[in-house]
Amino acid sequence: MAVFDSPVSTYSDTTPHRRQITDAISLIDPADTPAIEQLGGLDGASGKFTFVNGPHTLMEWLEDTLSPLTDQLDGSLTSVATAVTVDDASKFQEGHILLISTEQVWVSAVAVSTDILTVTRAYGGTQVTLADNLAVEIIGMARLEGDESDDIAFTDRTVGMNYTQIYHKEVKASRTVGKLAQYGIAGEFDYQASKAVPELGRLIEKQLYRGARKAGSATTPRAMGGFGTFITDNSINAGGAVTQADIEDALELAYADGGFGPFQAFVSPANKQVIKNIYDSTSFLRVDRTERTIGMNIESIETPFGTVDLVMDRWAPNGSIYIVDPTNAGMVTYDPFFQEPLSQGGDYVKGEVIGEFSLAIRQDKSHAVITGIS
Repeated sequence: MAVFDSPVSTYSDTTPHRRQITDAISLIDPADTPAIEQLGGLDGASGKFTFVNGPHTLMEWLEDTLSPLTDQLDGSLTSVATAVTVDDASKFQEGHILLISTEQVWVSAVAVSTDILTVTRAYGGTQVTLADNLAVEIIGMARLEGDESDDIAFTDRTVGMNYTQIYHKEVKASRTVGKLAQYGIAGEFDYQASKAVPELGRLIEKQLYRGARKAGSATTPRAMGGFGTFITDNSINAGGAVTQADIEDALELAYADGGFGPFQAFVSPANKQVIKNIYDSTSFLRVDRTERTIGMNIESIETPFGTVDLVMDRWAPNGSIYIVDPTNAGMVTYDPFFQEPLSQGGDYVKGEVIGEFSLAIRQDKSHAVITGIS
């Protein structure tokens, strides 16, 4: 029996109502990849490293350094001794002026086979007793006029390397859903394929922080090493929350080793907040009378050792902060993301999205890392 409503309202009979619905799909997007973007994109290293003979699954780059200026004593030295034993005499040359503790000495002879330097004591400063393992620093050179040439060791070039890593996602949609008219998308298969790239991009970004380098074989996959594989030299252990001193100490180490910056520090949201709170105080923040908002978003920090840009990355770990010289780091593309169809075995359409990439980081000493953050 029919039911009559009086008056007719929006609650009476909902059957004939048309849906008011968006003709677009809103996708929450934790798919940002700021580290990759800051390093120049998925092929940012190609213009920095000048690779040749590619593509190849093994990426290699050549590195060199200037001659070292420091060594250390191998044994103590009395106040009158002139034979100085060091760890590696090949670093030294006749005519070098050395600083050991507060005393300067002048090198008159070098015996590489025995790691013994013959020196003139008290060349500058007071002649003192020198303890074992003291630093020996080359601070200058004073050659004798008309002296014969003397040899000195050269540095060996080294090879850095990383492997490419394959990223893949299969896309599959039934024939029926492919023909179905839907709000927000033109076709189910293409929509799912377009989602695959940002989904895989998240995994590449996370690999930068967690990646372990693997050569791979017929039964195990290749894998690219991340920041931690290459950035090991200039390390500061925070032992708690990151501080202003931690940041500046890490930059000082990189600067002392030859790094110039500007640097990029990849920080988690939690660490970005801690750093912001360090500077967001009355001693740093100035607010004009006309200002209607208060607070500070720290985007970069000026230090005595260079500028560091703070890059907040939701995928960065809380326990460490990598400080990178972007001129010596970047991604390498072996194969850009592409989509190709796969053979069908039923009432569906199937394809795959594939890409292959690697990370290149050279000159470990130009970067730094803060660890032990809690």
